[in-house]
Amino acid sequence: MLHGRVRDLLSTTSLFVAGELATLLGLEAFFDRETSELSSGEQQLVSLGYTLASLPKSIFLAEPFLFLDQTRKSRLQSLLAEIEQRFTCHVTYSVTPQHRVQRTAFQETSIGPVIDEMIRVEHRYPLQAKYALAVSQISFRSGERVALIGANGSGKSTLLRLLLGVDRPLYGKVKRTGDKRYIPAHPALAPALAGENLTFAEQKQQVLARISWSKDAYYFDEPTAGLSNQHRTVFIDALLAQPQKLIVIATHDPDVIVHATRVIYLVQGEVAYDGPAAAFIEQSRVYEWN
Repeated sequence: MLHGRVRDLLSTTSLFVAGELATLLGLEAFFDRETSELSSGEQQLVSLGYTLASLPKSIFLAEPFLFLDQTRKSRLQSLLAEIEQRFTCHVTYSVTPQHRVQRTAFQETSIGPVIDEMIRVEHRYPLQAKYALAVSQISFRSGERVALIGANGSGKSTLLRLLLGVDRPLYGKVKRTGDKRYIPAHPALAPALAGENLTFAEQKQQVLARISWSKDAYYFDEPTAGLSNQHRTVFIDALLAQPQKLIVIATHDPDVIVHATRVIYLVQGEVAYDGPAAAFIEQSRVYEWN
């Protein structure tokens, strides 16, 4: 959990090293941005760059692919060998194996009243010329399970922050009703957990197990990242047991997407698809379902 400008975090040795790390890890686009403005996946790449900036002889990475979209995950896996060669740094890492979980049959829910609505919203962060999010109109209703998807930096986290009222849009209006709860991607951002020295997965399990499902709406950011297949299945079953709730999930997990009723696909802050999950799955050439 790093705080500060990306440029400063990568420059602990020199700007020369920072520039090369930005090029290698694809961080140039947000080199001058604050980490608080970045998506979870972008923050994870910055953390890797920050670790490499001190030019260590060896590093151990715990779950380095947690919040990365499928394309960036694949690229980073290939890049780790190149990092070892170019930085003379021995890299080892651990991951929680995840395999396709069995698809659970579910009955389509009845769609209820609008809980949240965005109207002509345009939002960008300070000193940024490009909008992080620009949508004309989008509504979220009770009974929907919405998979919010897109590459790292596509606007998913920004949309969640605007819906929850954490940020106010630069232009436009966000209408909110009902009681709601937000479950962050990183358990360190959740209320204090019981016990010490818990693994990331154990912390995530505690956070998810605490959900009482008494609210009208729930907003999740990467809820299954780092979970075992067993606990991913438990989470998906819990979602399907709440047919009257509004559930919005920012995710890269195909198993979560396939159990959604609706998909919103963001590309560079714009809505590229908004419709039934089944139709998205049929059209997609990037997300893998088999």
